[in-house]
Amino acid sequence: MTSTILFNLPQQEIASRISDRIARAMSVSIVTGFATPGGLAALSGPITARPQKLQTLVVGAATYPGFAALDELLAAGVPSGRLRVHLGHTGPTGGKNNPFARYHPMLHSKVYYMELPDATACAFIGSHNATAFALTGLNGEAAVLLEGPAASSEFDEVRQHIAAACHQAVVYSSAMKEAYAWWTREFLDGLKAEMGIPTDWSTVRTILLFASAAPGDRPKTGDQLYFEIPAGIEQIESLKTETRLFLFDTLPATPRQAVDSASSAAAKYICATLGAENKQGNREVQADWRLDGSTHPVLVRVPGGVHRPSTSAGMQQVRAEVRSADIPPADYLFEREVRGWTPEFASEGELDLPADKFERVVLDEAGGKHRGLKSWKLVKGLIPRRGAAKERDAEALMRATPESGSFILVSLRRRRQSTVEP
Repeated sequence: MTSTILFNLPQQEIASRISDRIARAMSVSIVTGFATPGGLAALSGPITARPQKLQTLVVGAATYPGFAALDELLAAGVPSGRLRVHLGHTGPTGGKNNPFARYHPMLHSKVYYMELPDATACAFIGSHNATAFALTGLNGEAAVLLEGPAASSEFDEVRQHIAAACHQAVVYSSAMKEAYAWWTREFLDGLKAEMGIPTDWSTVRTILLFASAAPGDRPKTGDQLYFEIPAGIEQIESLKTETRLFLFDTLPATPRQAVDSASSAAAKYICATLGAENKQGNREVQADWRLDGSTHPVLVRVPGGVHRPSTSAGMQQVRAEVRSADIPPADYLFEREVRGWTPEFASEGELDLPADKFERVVLDEAGGKHRGLKSWKLVKGLIPRRGAAKERDAEALMRATPESGSFILVSLRRRRQSTVEP
């Protein structure tokens, strides 16, 4: 038994190797988790030339055109009982809209097994589904080619796996391909729901104050708090901006760590913002507490309830009143709403479209939508596409983000954390 590693590069064409072995084989068995017309077309030539050699083709999922490609194999003479669809496993959910689990365990095997006339066999085992992108070297894939006597114990195990997959699958029926494609779509819709990207963000400004405080220094309802934020930040009004105060015995090392550990603060308060002075400021303000500093704030009592601030350059005065000693766990974002993401391309690492017949196969798989595309560029990052207009006070807001080093922050969006695991 010999093995050949086929993934010295993540993107490597393998269709020609498999097709060559299929052409020389006496019998062929294939198990694939997913199939598309382009992938089946990349392998169908030697199968349709001698359709009886295909002993088993088990497909876990496919597009509707992919199942239609199975009809073409039947029309070419492949016996109908040799094409099978593995529908996976599911169970009742008790739900009304989705009574069965859509995102479920499924067949994910990729095995291409051939027996040759000289009593030898070979098996391509790896990550390649029967898709054009996988087989023609556009996806990043990995596989191992096993070769040796067909009677070897290793191939016994390969055949047992194929037999088990075949036993769990149903015989393909052309009349059911709409149902099969629907079941694939249900799986993808269920997977989409599992992505869990939050959609319940509220576009509302929130002032977040993180400070250290002695165990006995705890504000009470009705107490007033004085602090400073960068000058130029707008919309600091009681009806629009809420202030949230988080006190720690020991302040986290960075503002980002403070945001991430907000729910575990020693004390938490929701405050109503009373107003901000964005110009010269007040010489005297009523306050029971003040935050001393912004890079490592400390909550300090104000003797007599009157504070005479010495406002730092580029800062504005803000006062807030404590309303509640409880804050529900929340996530905070400091960027504007994102409508989507634009790929950022690397200067190297392009993939050229496969040559000759494989280019047609890939373009057919893409539905003809990318016929002007001659290469695929390596993506090195994702750039957000903002949905709302840029804030007039964006420059000032940058000085109130975790990256600024300040523990006095202004978030632009927030959402309540779910207490139930998905």
